[in-house]
Formats: sequence, C-alpha cells, structure tokens
Amino acid sequence: MHEAVDRVVNDTVRALVRVAAMREKGADLHSARVAVLAVATGEKLGMSDEELLHLRRAAELHDIGKVAISENILGKLGRLSEDEIRIMRQHATLALEILSAVQALQPTLPSIKHHHERWDGTGYPDGLTGEQIPLGARIIAVAEVYDILRHGAPWKEPLSVEEAKAEIQRCAGTQFDPRVVEAFLQVCDLMCD
Repeated sequence: MHEAVDRVVNDTVRALVRVAAMREKGADLHSARVAVLAVATGEKLGMSDEELLHLRRAAELHDIGKVAISENILGKLGRLSEDEIRIMRQHATLALEILSAVQALQPTLPSIKHHHERWDGTGYPDGLTGEQIPLGARIIAVAEVYDILRHGAPWKEPLSVEEAKAEIQRCAGTQFDPRVVEAFLQVCDLMCD
C-alpha cells in the first residue's frame, strides 16, 4: 500500500513539473537538476531517507507557484520592475495554495515556501534568519542559485563551474547557510560539470 501511495505522489509531482514546463521553458530541467544537487547535499549533511524524499519532492516543486505568474513576467528579458519583482516573489506562497490539497506533499511545504529566505534575514517571504529557515529550504536555495548561475536565465548569462562555485562560496554566511555551502561544494566537486 505504501509503495502505491508513493507512486501516486511521485506521478503527481511529475505532472505538476510538466505543467510548470508548459508555462516556463526549461522549468522541468531546472527542477530536476536542483533536486539532484539538493538530495546529494542532504545526504552529505546526514538527512534520513524520509527527509531526503521530502527534500527531493520539494526541490522538484520549489517553483510550482510560478504557474500562477504572468507569462509576461516569467519570460521578460532584462531586469524586472519593482512591481514585477513583488509579483514574482509571490510564487513561494502561491505554491502553498497549489499544493495544499495534496496531503502527502504537506511535509514539502516549509522548504518550498522558504527557499528564498536568506541566512542573514534579508530574504522572503517571512524574513527568516539562520536556522529559523528549514534545512530543506536552505539546501534548495544553494542548489537553485547554482543551477541558475550555471545554466543562465532570461536575465543572466551562464557562468563556468568555477565561477558559479566561487559565487556560492562568496555568499556563504549572508545569502546561504555556511554549513550547507560547505556540503554543497563537496558534492559539486564530484558532480558538477
């Protein structure tokens, strides 16, 4: 019975990621890469199998709230206006509205909601600081930024592996949890290309 439920939940996650990719080109690939890096980092940090399962699902769905954001904002080249930034930042909480109906995904919600919080408290949506931020969210934050640095975005040209790793290291202690950065960089030395 447990395997059947896991299969249904995993199928639900895949379906939602496909919906996101229909709205934002490459969202499925981004989610997959973030999930792989996040789980490897979580393993390095000693997370349990159950925690890693929730982390994987959260990483795959971290940007699902973007399906409720205008395509004009999602695909805009260049910098967003202040109003557009405010709207884009809503994706973290919009995800909760989308996923709240799936009981099995409830453990993923804190990591999804808080993946844009910053170690120094300057992130969103709640301005959490340090260990107030769920560990899964701290891991997803590093993996997501690395993936954007490496693969680019409408507003950002891609960086080399070394440049991306240097930027992640530079942001340890301000944007990112230093312990997560240390684990991530160890993982990245083995996995990142």
